[in-house]
Amino acid sequence: MSIISSIRNMISRYVMPRVFLNWSDPNIVLRKREEKEEIRKKEGRPHEVFYFHELLDPYSHITAQLINKFKEEYSVELVPLVVNEPPSKTVHEPSMYRKYCLTDAIRIAPFYGVEFPSDKLPNAQVVSLAQRILCGLERDEFVSRIAEISTLVWSGNEVALKALINEDTLSEEVTLSTISNNELKRDKVEAYMGSTFSYEGELYWGVDRLDHLEHRLKDLGLKRNVDINYVSERKKTNTSDIPNDSNIELEFYPSLNSPYTSISLERIKLLQSNYPIKIITKPVLPMLMRNMTIPTYKGRYIFRDAAREAKKYGVPFGKVISPLGKAAERAYSLFPWIDQQGQGFEYICRLMISSFRKAEDIGINSYLKVLIEDLGLDWKEAQKHLDTDDWKDELEKNRLIMYEGDSWGVPSFRLVDGDKTFTTWGQDRIWLIEEEIIKRLNK
Repeated sequence: MSIISSIRNMISRYVMPRVFLNWSDPNIVLRKREEKEEIRKKEGRPHEVFYFHELLDPYSHITAQLINKFKEEYSVELVPLVVNEPPSKTVHEPSMYRKYCLTDAIRIAPFYGVEFPSDKLPNAQVVSLAQRILCGLERDEFVSRIAEISTLVWSGNEVALKALINEDTLSEEVTLSTISNNELKRDKVEAYMGSTFSYEGELYWGVDRLDHLEHRLKDLGLKRNVDINYVSERKKTNTSDIPNDSNIELEFYPSLNSPYTSISLERIKLLQSNYPIKIITKPVLPMLMRNMTIPTYKGRYIFRDAAREAKKYGVPFGKVISPLGKAAERAYSLFPWIDQQGQGFEYICRLMISSFRKAEDIGINSYLKVLIEDLGLDWKEAQKHLDTDDWKDELEKNRLIMYEGDSWGVPSFRLVDGDKTFTTWGQDRIWLIEEEIIKRLNK
C-alpha cells in the first residue's frame, strides 16, 4: 500500500464516524422525516409510496401477495413500477445470488401465508408477457391483479398469460421503454433491489422491512384501522415443549466490518440461552478485504438500515470506527488462540461492540491488552500470536464452508444437526434459525 493510500485510509477512519453518526442518529432521522413531510405539504403532494416490482425476484412474489392488503390498510397513493434485475455492481457472487434468494424466499413465504407454485425461476417468455401486461395497467388495477399475474409467472403458465393479452396490452418495445423510465426513478431514490418500497427519502426492502414503513405511516395517521395487525406480521411457532439437551450446533460466521453482524449479537446469545444448542464462531474476512466493492449508495442504505434495525431491537449503534485493514488483521490474528481458550464468541462480540457502538480503535495494543485481560486471559501469551499469519488459512476455510450453502455475506449461520445442515444469512434471518431449531427439537 502506498503512503498516499495509507494517509487516505487513516483520514477516512476518523472522518467517516461523523458521517455514520449523521446517517444513524435517531434524532437526525426523525428531523429529516419531519422536514420531508413539511416539503410534501408545501408542494401539495399526496402521500405517495413507490413500489418497485421485479418479476424474476422471488421476494417480489411474496410482496405481490400482500400488496393489495397494504393498499387497503393505508391511506396512500401506491405507485407500482415494474423493473428488471438490480444493477450488477450491487450484486455480489451472482452465481449464488438467484439460487440463494429463491431458496430463502420459499422458506419464509409460509410464515406470511404465501405459497410458491414452483421451486424454479420463471423463464424469459413468461416474464416478458407479464411485464407487457403489468406496464399497461393503471395503478389500482396493477395492485388488484399483481398477485394473480405473479402466480401465473411463477407457475410458468404461459398459456394463461397469453390469454390476458388484448388490444390494450403494450408492445415489447413500449414495455422496455417504460421499464427503462421506471429504473431511472429507481436510481433517483437510490433503490436497487426488487420488492422495494420508497417513501419520502427512505427505502423499505420487501416483507423484511415493510414493518418500518407501516409504523411510519401509522405515526402519520395513515393506518385505516389501528386495531388490525400489520400486513408484515408473520406467524410464529409455539415454543412450549423444548427438551433440555440436543446435539445441535449453530455455526456463526461474522466479519469485523459488518454493521448487520454488530446488531445481531444479543439475539444470537438469546438463542443459546433459550435452546440447548452450542454456538461455534467461524469468522471470515470482510467483503471489502476480499476485493469486493460496494457502491456508495448501497453502503449508505446498509448503514441507515442497520441503524433502524438496531433501534427496533433495542441495541446501541452508530458510534463507529471501521476496523478495515490492519486493525482487523491484528484482531483476527488473536482469534484462533482465544477461541481455543473457549472465548472466541465473546471476543468477537466485544470487538464489534467497540467498533460499532463505542467508536474504539480495536487495532491498538492498549485496547487489545485490556480486552484480553478482561476475558481472563494472559496478555503476554496473547502477544506470541499477535500479528502472525496463522489465522489466514482458518478464515479462508470458514469462507469456503459458508459458500457451500450459497451464502456469501455476513452474518451467516449454519445449523448442524448430525448430518443435516441448514444455512442462511442475515441478521433478519435469526428468527428463521430459531424456527428451524424449534422444528428439529420437536421431532
